Amino acid sequence: MYKDQVQAAKILSELCSGRKIDTLFDRFLKEENNKNLIKDIVYGSVRDFYLNEYILKKFVKKDIKDQLIKYLLMNSIYQINNQSKTEFTVVNEAVKAAKKINDNFYNLVNAVLRNYLREKNKFVTPDEMNIRYSYPQWWVSNIMKEYPNDYEAILAIGNTRATTVIRINQRQISFNDYIDLLKQENIDYELILGGQFIQINNVKDITMLPGYDRGHFYVQDPAAQLVCNFLDIQNGMNILDLCSAPGGKATHILERFDVDLDCYDISKERINLIKSNMKRLQLKANVIDKIDINKRYDRILIDAPCSGSGVVRRNIDIKLMRKQQDIEKFSNQQLQLLEEGWKILKSGGKLLYVTCSIFKHENENVVMKFLSKNKDAASQDLKIPNGFKYQNTQLIPNQFHDGLYFKIFSKN
Repeated sequence: MYKDQVQAAKILSELCSGRKIDTLFDRFLKEENNKNLIKDIVYGSVRDFYLNEYILKKFVKKDIKDQLIKYLLMNSIYQINNQSKTEFTVVNEAVKAAKKINDNFYNLVNAVLRNYLREKNKFVTPDEMNIRYSYPQWWVSNIMKEYPNDYEAILAIGNTRATTVIRINQRQISFNDYIDLLKQENIDYELILGGQFIQINNVKDITMLPGYDRGHFYVQDPAAQLVCNFLDIQNGMNILDLCSAPGGKATHILERFDVDLDCYDISKERINLIKSNMKRLQLKANVIDKIDINKRYDRILIDAPCSGSGVVRRNIDIKLMRKQQDIEKFSNQQLQLLEEGWKILKSGGKLLYVTCSIFKHENENVVMKFLSKNKDAASQDLKIPNGFKYQNTQLIPNQFHDGLYFKIFSKN
């Protein structure tokens, strides 16, 4: 196990330096490693980062000069608190890992972890929300201010494991027929939110579900599946999905409507994801690498880049990656995207603005700025379906769905 602990410490160290977690797994996971163990350690340690750091400071009064040793200790605290392995095995293997990382620190690692084993049953989780739930203080302050009745539940849900919900491609198979396939394969599933969505439980490899290669389904949270309802689409329309990758919402539109759909994304690399998903689901769109400023659209979807604060449980590294100044940068980018989309929307057309953020600065504030600048724009009310938890048109993340924000504009 100690080799896995070494790699996990390296990944956490790089992550704290601003590297993306997926690329780090590709870089550091070797053939001899237990990949599932390392991923569990890293994800779990990130989830409890500020709590583990708080615990560590109780046992080490001075700064640890070797950062890899610090992250090895934090990972080991996570393992002791959460993994089924015997505590002394974790400690013994961590000492071996310390010798591999820096031989000058193995005695420190041994002493700190054994002291923690002796004292951990006396440990009381602090009341401070940023430590208890392991979020940056600025993040917690924003949530407490904007969601005075729901802030603790929001913070807590971000630390849970994301559920897997699938959307049935009804151009290939009906909803009920696919449920029959799940029953035949003895796959553990449940119908949620009034029976409208299929949640797959205990899934390890989504590609092993029946009909994956034939495009029978697409993994998509219920919140994201609401987009089709809100865009008020009619067959024959010209539609632009302005920030399309990986193509989840675009493919949903094509599954339900016969339209002329242009898919654009600024990332050339991620455009390949759109093409790949279209191919698997047996759908066709115009995947474009440049916006034609002379073309006009009946409907435009802008699923804007954002902080991701409404989907923390799916991207746990956001808790470490996001900085307070990022929110202002995102809001400026979001307003710019709205302005660009508005120019190519037909008179009488509709534009749907979506983010996966729960911060008002990226949502309501952006909308207010946009409306103040564009007098020909009118926002319309949206009907959130029963079962979803929401505040105005902001979905509040919970165990059934993510925290997306929606606003529809019509052009007068």
